Amino acid sequence: MILFKSANKKFVDKLADYKKARSYREGARWNSASIPVQYFSSNVQNAMLELSNYMPDPLVANKLNVMGVYESPSLRLHHITPEELPDGWHLYPYPSATQFLGDRYLLDERFDGFVVPSCAINTDLAESNHNEVRNCIYANIVLNPERPSVQQIRLMNYCSPIYSNRSFNGPKKKSGKR
Repeated sequence: MILFKSANKKFVDKLADYKKARSYREGARWNSASIPVQYFSSNVQNAMLELSNYMPDPLVANKLNVMGVYESPSLRLHHITPEELPDGWHLYPYPSATQFLGDRYLLDERFDGFVVPSCAINTDLAESNHNEVRNCIYANIVLNPERPSVQQIRLMNYCSPIYSNRSFNGPKKKSGKR
C-alpha cells in the first residue's frame, strides 16, 4: 500500500516521533490528546487538499513542506460509513464526537486505523449513498503508530514543490500588441 503525507521538511522521515506532533499532544479532529495517531492520505491529491487547511497559500506550503511517499504493509482499516459520521463532523471547530469515534477505532486492537473523508470536501459527496462516490472521497487514513504494521511504514521518497507555480494563480492574461 502506498500512502502520502504532506509534512514539514524537518519531520517527513520522523514517523517514530509522533508524540511530538500537535495531533498527539493536543488532539485533532479524529483523536483526543495523548491518543497515538498519524494522519496519512491514500492519494496525493487528498494530501495536497489537507495541507491547504493549514497553509495560507501554496508558496508558503511549498517553502515549508514536502510530499512524503510511504510504503506500507497491508493494514487492517475500518471504513467509517456515512451513518457513523457524527453530526457536524466536517465543521471547525469540530465536535468532540469526532474524537470519540476516532479514539474508539484507534484503540481497538482489531484495527490499525480507519478511513474517513476530508472535511474540506463537499459533505453531500462524503455522505453519498453511492459507494463509488464515497470511495473517491474517503482518502484520509488515520493510523495508530503503536501497531506493529504501522511501525513498518517507510518513507520511499519525498517531493518538492508540492504545488505547481500555477496553483491558485489562474490563467494569466496575455498582453496583446496592436
